[in-house]
Amino acid sequence: MELDISRSQIRYFRQRLLLWGAINYRNFPWRNLTNQWHSLVVELMLQRTKAEQVEPVFSEFVQKYPTPADYIANPSDVFEHLGLPQRNLLIKALAKRLVAEQIPHDRDKLLDLPGVGDYIASAFRTFHIGKYDRIIDSNVVRLYGRFFGFETNGETRRKKWFIELADKLTPKKKHREYNYALLDFTAKICTPNPQCNECVLQKKCKYAAKYRLLLQASPDK
Repeated sequence: MELDISRSQIRYFRQRLLLWGAINYRNFPWRNLTNQWHSLVVELMLQRTKAEQVEPVFSEFVQKYPTPADYIANPSDVFEHLGLPQRNLLIKALAKRLVAEQIPHDRDKLLDLPGVGDYIASAFRTFHIGKYDRIIDSNVVRLYGRFFGFETNGETRRKKWFIELADKLTPKKKHREYNYALLDFTAKICTPNPQCNECVLQKKCKYAAKYRLLLQASPDK
């Protein structure tokens, strides 16, 4: 699939999103971590789970388990509190690996760790160790599809052309700020039921343009 996306569209999208993100940044405790063990674990916790649900569980985890060795010595069924008991096996396996080795920074080596997939590897790199990476999840797919006007489905995130688009949109120098803005914007504005009237991207958004046309055509108007 080929998308006709201009540099001005990319510049507009980046600038508006970064400005919105700076003003509406959600200051969760894991966004300023120095402990890489905790950084990796929280990304496992956050996968398909709302940040507000993770926050109290993560705070308790940090206090009890400063290192992987501490977790192995007294393991907890931490994910049961999040309704995800099957992930307990992953964190136990991860802790055992990280007792014997350092957390890698290379993407391919991260993917070799228990429970670490594409999203977690990207999130750990861009948010926690300052390495450039793009963020792709279903919310980001929805935002990009709406703004640039292309159809999406459950497989879109895995398509080569979409990964290339995400790489093109993600700035090299401000990737961390941009990626956090993506997470916050799709959680608050470009949700499944979007808040188009509050959207800073609406001027050039293809979805918002259709939304305005539907409002104009409404018999209530």
